[in-house]
Amino acid sequence: MGKKRSKTSKKTSRRSKKRTVRVAMIGAGGMANAVHYPSLASFDDVTIAGICDIDEGRLNETADKYSIEKRYTDYRRMIDEVAPDGVYAVGPPHIMYDIWVWLLQQGLNIYTEKPMGMSFHQARMLAYLAEEHGCITQVSFQRRNSPLLVKMRKACLARGPIVHAICEFHKCNLVPYTGSSGFMIDDAIHAIDTVRWMCGGEVVDVQSRTKRACVPDINWIHADIQFDTGAIGFVQVNMSSGRRVFRVQMHAPGISTDAEVEGKGYLYKDNDYHGDVFDTKEVAGSNENYVFGGFQSKNREFIDSLKTGKTVCSSPYSDAIKTMEVADIILAQSILSGI
Repeated sequence: MGKKRSKTSKKTSRRSKKRTVRVAMIGAGGMANAVHYPSLASFDDVTIAGICDIDEGRLNETADKYSIEKRYTDYRRMIDEVAPDGVYAVGPPHIMYDIWVWLLQQGLNIYTEKPMGMSFHQARMLAYLAEEHGCITQVSFQRRNSPLLVKMRKACLARGPIVHAICEFHKCNLVPYTGSSGFMIDDAIHAIDTVRWMCGGEVVDVQSRTKRACVPDINWIHADIQFDTGAIGFVQVNMSSGRRVFRVQMHAPGISTDAEVEGKGYLYKDNDYHGDVFDTKEVAGSNENYVFGGFQSKNREFIDSLKTGKTVCSSPYSDAIKTMEVADIILAQSILSGI
């Protein structure tokens, strides 16, 4: 096994001079193939130096598609032989947590999907290890990077601070959520994180209500979140609704936006009832989900951080843990209320 990677000024200096970033991929599943491999393939300064998956059929199919020569079923061997600048470790937290811990203990920079572990304890330990070993980290809370939402938020902030923001995440899924991590941190956490991003600042209070609609697990959530900026955020999530929708509102002095992330955004100013209309794909300049969905931009932050040795990631572990904490508070309040 190779030597543990330490944080040194020499390493940072070498990395900042590299034209091409070398990454290793752990995981060749559906999510990774849908958004992360195509995002990385779109960058001319990234080389996928190695790929690992325990499913050899899936491994070879992805490796062939992206012309990745070095293929492994043992991620430790891959890391030792490839010595990457950063590692993508994409998969369910109940499978990936021990892998994430090992990578951080080696001082490796990592990109992971949400959620950040199965519990707030796991999230705390990941954030601790990242800080302890000086690792650059990114959690894929990609709605922060949606070109449409970035444009809408910038327009609102140009008028003044956000007064209040709303994020709704609904699906039609009237079956029990039997996944190991649960609906709250698999899905609802996206709405929580988006509200945190829209409002800015630090959370100072959370008041919530939850219920079980037609299923034995919590699938309906309402939360009022207060921030030290004075903004109030509202999270509304319902998995027993009629269709999938991820919609936001942002309100600042004399301006507001009502936007469906995967559709259109409306910007209203100074009592204008018609507003300006923006299409999410037109704003992004692409019909590809990995682009207009914000994944490409999220990946770009991680790559740029690896090139300079200084993080520009919008969702490092040190921030993503705050979203996990709000989710845990809501779950705790549901228990205390007898839900």
